Amino acid sequence: MSSSQERPQRLVPIGVRGEFVEVGAHVAYFWESDREFRDGVSFLTEGLAAGDFCVIFGHEEANQRVCAVLGEQGLDCGQLSRDNRICVLSGDKDAGAMLGSIGEAFTRAIDGGATLIRLLGNIGWGRESWPSERDIMEFEAKVTGAAKAFPCVVVCMYDVQSLSGKVIVHGAFETHPLTICGNMLRENPHYVPVEDFLKRVDIFAEGPA
Repeated sequence: MSSSQERPQRLVPIGVRGEFVEVGAHVAYFWESDREFRDGVSFLTEGLAAGDFCVIFGHEEANQRVCAVLGEQGLDCGQLSRDNRICVLSGDKDAGAMLGSIGEAFTRAIDGGATLIRLLGNIGWGRESWPSERDIMEFEAKVTGAAKAFPCVVVCMYDVQSLSGKVIVHGAFETHPLTICGNMLRENPHYVPVEDFLKRVDIFAEGPA
């Protein structure tokens, strides 16, 4: 019997329609309205209520917007950061640097006693501050593999109105094992395993939308 059969995976509530995912999950969340954006931030609210360590990842304006939504719920990102309950990271790096900064934050959280980490990434909101489309696609593919090394759940929020078709089709649909669209969690039939995707990422990034 495998170790996964001996020890059932822990299920984590993600704050959307009462859905649960396994530890190590990487989820693409598609939003088009302010209400849907706020619904996505509930992933962090749920975690903070449970005592999880939370990471907010995006460019500065997107991070500020997430913190503003939390503030409306009575949660102060500045104080939570000082209390070592939240880490806010910039996304204006290339794929390797982005993944490295997240890995360092996760390691510090675990060393500090965190038993579960939640990462909320904002992909494309205020898109001019983000790296190239190729970097985003490569980053997302590698996150799926990296998440398995940590006790974490990763939700990447995609602003479908501001992103190109290439990033939605390839960077989201083909790099995430799970998706939330219309607030419904689904296994992603379009998911491409990490190594297979990385072999084709240049074609995706350079080809038509």
